[in-house]
Amino acid sequence: MTLRLATGPVSWGVDFADAPGNPPWPAVVEGVAGAGYRWMELGPLGYLPPEADAELARRGIGITGGFVFEPLHDPARLPATLATARAAAARIARAGGRFLVIIDAVGGERAATAGRPYAPRLGRAGAAALARAVLEIAEIARDHGLRPVVHNHAGTHIEFPDEVEPLLELAELCLDTGHCAYAGADPVALYRRWADRIPYLHLKDLDPARRDGDFWGSVRAGAFRPLGEGVVDLAGLLGALAEHGFDGWAVVEQDRSPGGDPVADLVASRRTLEALL
Repeated sequence: MTLRLATGPVSWGVDFADAPGNPPWPAVVEGVAGAGYRWMELGPLGYLPPEADAELARRGIGITGGFVFEPLHDPARLPATLATARAAAARIARAGGRFLVIIDAVGGERAATAGRPYAPRLGRAGAAALARAVLEIAEIARDHGLRPVVHNHAGTHIEFPDEVEPLLELAELCLDTGHCAYAGADPVALYRRWADRIPYLHLKDLDPARRDGDFWGSVRAGAFRPLGEGVVDLAGLLGALAEHGFDGWAVVEQDRSPGGDPVADLVASRRTLEALL
């Protein structure tokens, strides 16, 4: 097994490039290096500008990929979503990245019912619209030499295993351990089930006791924790990765609001992984 550790701006609370509380990108790059990581994601399109590439190279930090975080299930938004995907794919490719992570947007009733078995589901037309968006974004990624990976995410229409599985015919999977746990699923069991479709991981932990209302309320309450401080069976996951000969990147993340000490949390997560490895 080869596990290359990465992180990204989301661990600083950067979910949207234009959010007013975002830290300046040089502070994030410095923090990534200071926490002992040599790979990172770009974060949302527009956050890490092209001029950051020289600083990344100077520090010996490589780019694994980036993401689109758009309402994939909304056919009226598809043209704008695809325009964002094209821009993101071009930026990732220029930076030397390998993956385009495809994430449905958190919002509406699904944000309010994140992780709940009664969360409202898409009908046939909505599911078809979501699949079309994933397929077209995957084609854009491949046109730019990238591997498209769908991301399971709490508070979206790609949250529960039965929502994820049909999309694996269209793209591979970025398995997010913390979002699996938020949805009440076992990330170790899901990795074993879909191992041949998982080239890329997002590793985060979850403390269910800190969940507070909707998805974003739980983020603000600190439900996502450094690795080893929640319910994710990290040792079991590493064992399953070894059994299947995983050879790729694991992005260590912690969904959070800006603030706190992301560097200390990333160091704690890295040390937990290194002790288990």
